[in-house]
Amino acid sequence: MESDSHRLSDRGRYPEGVDGIAARFISLRSGLRVRVVESGARTGFPIVLVPGWGCGAWIFHETMLPLAACGFRAIAVELRGHGFSEKPLSREQYTLESMRDHLIEILDALEIDSAGIIGHSMGAVIAAQMTVKSPNRVKALALAAPVGFAGVRGMALFRLITPQVAVPFLSHLVTRTLIKVMLSVVYGSLRRASSEDIEEFYAPVKTPGGIMSLRHLLHEFDWDRPYPGIRTPVLTIFGSEDVLSPASDAARYEPAEALIIEGAGHVLFDEAPDLVGSALCKFFSAHCAPYISSYDDQDERQS
Repeated sequence: MESDSHRLSDRGRYPEGVDGIAARFISLRSGLRVRVVESGARTGFPIVLVPGWGCGAWIFHETMLPLAACGFRAIAVELRGHGFSEKPLSREQYTLESMRDHLIEILDALEIDSAGIIGHSMGAVIAAQMTVKSPNRVKALALAAPVGFAGVRGMALFRLITPQVAVPFLSHLVTRTLIKVMLSVVYGSLRRASSEDIEEFYAPVKTPGGIMSLRHLLHEFDWDRPYPGIRTPVLTIFGSEDVLSPASDAARYEPAEALIIEGAGHVLFDEAPDLVGSALCKFFSAHCAPYISSYDDQDERQS
C-alpha cells in the first residue's frame, strides 16, 4: 500500500508559493462552495478557464501568468466534483446540462457578465454548451483537446468496470502509480508528466467524494453530444499525438481557427505552454478587444 505521508494536502497545493496567483473559495446560490484560482488585475477583462474530467486548476498552471501578462484577468474554476471544490454525491448533478448550468452559476457568483472562455477536454463541451445557452455572455471561445462531441473510445468498457457498487474498491485502486500510468498515455512526446504533475492530479481525487464524482460523470455525462452551431469566434487546439481528441477531428469544428501542435498529447497547456499561451493571448486580444474597452469603462463607473 502506498504511503500518504507526503500528501499534497499536507504540504500545500497549487498555487501556494507562486507569486501573482491566488486561490479562494466562492459560494454559489445553490449553497455549493467551489474553488477558483486567479491571476491578473481584477479590472482586467476576464478569461475563464474550465478544466476537463479529473482535472483541477493545476492543468492551467503554465497558462495563468501568460494570460495575466497580456492584460487579462485569468480565472481557473474547479468544477464541482473536481479539484478542491465540493463534491456532491447525487448523480443528477453530473449530467451535461447540470454541469453547463453549474458553470453559468459560477460566473454569476463571480459577477462576470462578459468573458472569454477556455475549455479543456470535457470542459470544452461544457463551455461550448454554455456558449449556446448564453451567446451574448461569451465573447470568444477556445476549445483545447475537446472531448465529448464524438464519443469517447472505450467508454462502454469504462462504464462496465465502474458500477456504483464498485466505488469502495475503486478508492483502493486509485494510486499514484495508476495516475502515473494514465498520464503516460495522455501525454505526447514533447514532455512527460513530472512527479509534481502526478501529485497534483492525485491529491484532489483522494478527497472525500472525489472518486464517486468522477464515476458519476462517466455514467451520467453525455459524451456524444454533437458539436453545436456557434457564432462566437472559436479557436481549437489539438496535439498531433492526442489519443483522446485526435487532430483529425479539427475539421469537425470548421470554420473555427485551428492550431495543431506537433508532438503534443492531451495535456496541451503543460506540454507546449509557450505555443498555447501565445496563441491564446493573440486570439483573445483580437476577438475581445471591442469588449475590453467597454468592460474597463463599466468597471470605472462601478468604482
